[in-house]
Amino acid sequence: MPPCVDRVSRRVGVSDGQANLRTVRRCLLAILFAAIFLQRFAVPIGPNGVSVNLFVNLAALAMLLLRGQLNIDPIRAALVLMFAAYASICAIFNGGSSSWSSAMLLIATYIPFVFLLRSLDAPFKDCLRAYQSMVLVCAVCGIAQFFLHFVIASKLLYTFEGFLPSGILLEGFDNLLPINYGSPINRSNGFFMVEPSTFSQYVALAIIIEMLFFQVKWRLAVFIAALLFSYSGTGLFALVLVPGILVSRRSYGTIFALVLFGCLALATSGLWHMDVAMHRGAEFNNTESSGYARFLAPADLIDRYLVSDPHDLLFGVGPGSMRDYIQLMPYETHDPAWAKLLFEYGLLGSALFWAMFVLAVFGHAPSLWLSCALTIGFLCFGGELLDPRLQALLLVFCVLPKRPAVAASHVLRPERITVSAT
Repeated sequence: MPPCVDRVSRRVGVSDGQANLRTVRRCLLAILFAAIFLQRFAVPIGPNGVSVNLFVNLAALAMLLLRGQLNIDPIRAALVLMFAAYASICAIFNGGSSSWSSAMLLIATYIPFVFLLRSLDAPFKDCLRAYQSMVLVCAVCGIAQFFLHFVIASKLLYTFEGFLPSGILLEGFDNLLPINYGSPINRSNGFFMVEPSTFSQYVALAIIIEMLFFQVKWRLAVFIAALLFSYSGTGLFALVLVPGILVSRRSYGTIFALVLFGCLALATSGLWHMDVAMHRGAEFNNTESSGYARFLAPADLIDRYLVSDPHDLLFGVGPGSMRDYIQLMPYETHDPAWAKLLFEYGLLGSALFWAMFVLAVFGHAPSLWLSCALTIGFLCFGGELLDPRLQALLLVFCVLPKRPAVAASHVLRPERITVSAT
């Protein structure tokens, strides 16, 4: 081949590679943008609508597939198809108590777990930067909310209800919540997010990402302040990883600063109503509390209606059935992913799902710390099994991007993955 033709071929190859990389970035950033800023919106299908995030996730993946930027992992594909077949069989054999819409939504949500990106490192770094910038906007909005609601009475600070058509808004979420019953002080939800608890989850993940990859102190301070103004304990569960992260990085100065901050927060607790946060931390013995509903009531439901029947315990009661049994409980009960899987798909279905989930989320993950943080949220918070917002984060940070097998032994060491803060 003449040298001039060879040079042209190389230029065309580089140009195509850059165009493909731009496509990958745009699709992943669209998934993140929708998961953060569009999470209150729905497509008016069914009685409560379907989250617009699910359609954005599937459309972005379809674009990547058409552009040849996705590979199929054969083992994960086999596990996903086995679980999809099992969910369909459960819907068929549990006829009256099952919901085909729930089974189809589950399959649509987890079919993307068969894919992985052909490009490895660059999209992951770009997504980290984008996530921090997007959540920073929400954090600033959340802090502003807390102070503005003392002087602005409009509910538009917290909710779009009454300002936008109800058909395009997701139902069943508490956008506007006081810090405790009857209080005039409201919890921040970051303006764009469905609930204060969701806001706290996203901010907690941003704190972990900041500690792992960027260490921009002013941004970390904004995230911590926003987490405090959410007055929600759900995001704090992911932060149980922070001591391990800091010790692994030998960030003893940061550890000292956080201890000092904690002491200062305790000393000034009366100024920012920390007694409310302490009270929420002691809710687990109260069946009327959200803490009990989220973490202990699901175990009560399983004990009442599942354990006594060996057939149901093994094979499940059927897709969507947990919702009906929740109505029989004498107190509020949520549906965390582990409980919903066990109740609706039994031990066998749970085993299939968790094999698929662990392989997809942890296998050659860019950061096992990030995989652990998102899995904690997946396990602990209600409704996450069919939540396309959390699935978006799992896809972008764990499922689609993979590191080469030779680097897999280093993913728990944050210093191995260097990302510019700019």
